[in-house]
Amino acid sequence: MPEKQPNFNRTKKILFAGGGTLGPVTPLLAVAEAWRKRDALVDMVWVGTPHGPEQEVVNKAGIRFLTLLVARVPRYPTWEWIWLPFRFLFVLFQSVQLLRRERPDVIGSAGGYTAVPIVMAGWLLRIPAWIHQQDVPPALTNRIMAPFARWITVAWKISLKDFSSSKTCWIGNPVRSSIREGSKEKARMFFDLDAAYPTILVLGGGGGSAWLNEKMSEIGSSLVTHTNVIHITGKGKMRVNLQTFGKRYVARELLTNEMPHALAMADVVVCRAGMGTISELVAWKKTAIMIPLPHSPQEANMEQIYASHAAILLSQEQTTADRLQEKIIWLLGQKKEREQLGEQMGNILPVDAADRIVDQLIQLTE
Repeated sequence: MPEKQPNFNRTKKILFAGGGTLGPVTPLLAVAEAWRKRDALVDMVWVGTPHGPEQEVVNKAGIRFLTLLVARVPRYPTWEWIWLPFRFLFVLFQSVQLLRRERPDVIGSAGGYTAVPIVMAGWLLRIPAWIHQQDVPPALTNRIMAPFARWITVAWKISLKDFSSSKTCWIGNPVRSSIREGSKEKARMFFDLDAAYPTILVLGGGGGSAWLNEKMSEIGSSLVTHTNVIHITGKGKMRVNLQTFGKRYVARELLTNEMPHALAMADVVVCRAGMGTISELVAWKKTAIMIPLPHSPQEANMEQIYASHAAILLSQEQTTADRLQEKIIWLLGQKKEREQLGEQMGNILPVDAADRIVDQLIQLTE
């Protein structure tokens, strides 16, 4: 009896896993967008956390969303460690059941605790998995998942040393092509900005930044005499006074479809150094003042950017609200400096990561 040949023309199905913050979500959405441009019929499902910010953006992307409750591992020894093996076995069993029900051709993740049992369950069921490392230092979850993944990609070339060379490649960080489709005119209309003033965009990353929100609440009333401000605070982190600084100060908890327009409009971006933000700055070649989150992987990311002279670096511990304001106003007045920084920012990472990842994932499904 002749061997049955696989049907390469059938609809592919990819299962994305990750959440808790928007950090591990953004690159996966970029891959989803790139794949849909190749094949509008590709079937997608997402497994995330019950209460994270990812469900809203995933639903807006038109991807079916499922939840999996995975307890975080305490960083330091506690009595809770006693129960971890039993909890994990239970969640692993749930993950196996979920994968048997969904029957994906491939699994994709950029980290997050939700992804760990999914990738392991996929290995047990012989479903190929791809994981992506965004920050320079490898995430604990990616270290755990790496032996069970068929293919690994890294955003920074320096991160290649942290994973098996036989299945790892440097590819940059996926970013949605739609992020580059912003319009200054649409930004002015949507945010009702004053065209006579420059614009700064303040971003705290996927989860927002309480520190940035605090500093902006101190200097916002003064800054609007120099510039428009678009400030994304993060879900649940809005400060009441941020909405009292007048027409030129626009504070929002979250932006989705409007983010490309905000980036198009920005003369200077004030932000953390998470990879989602960095990737968007690279795509737009934007000038940035970056304040990495202390004692986090962002500091290692920032070292790579600083070595390339691609942004202004400030230390959170040494930066007062007044100093931040002084640096913003100074940079707004330095057109040549802004142009040089923006050009350097555009060169620190490859920009075709999403399409290259889709190429490889399609091969994995065959």
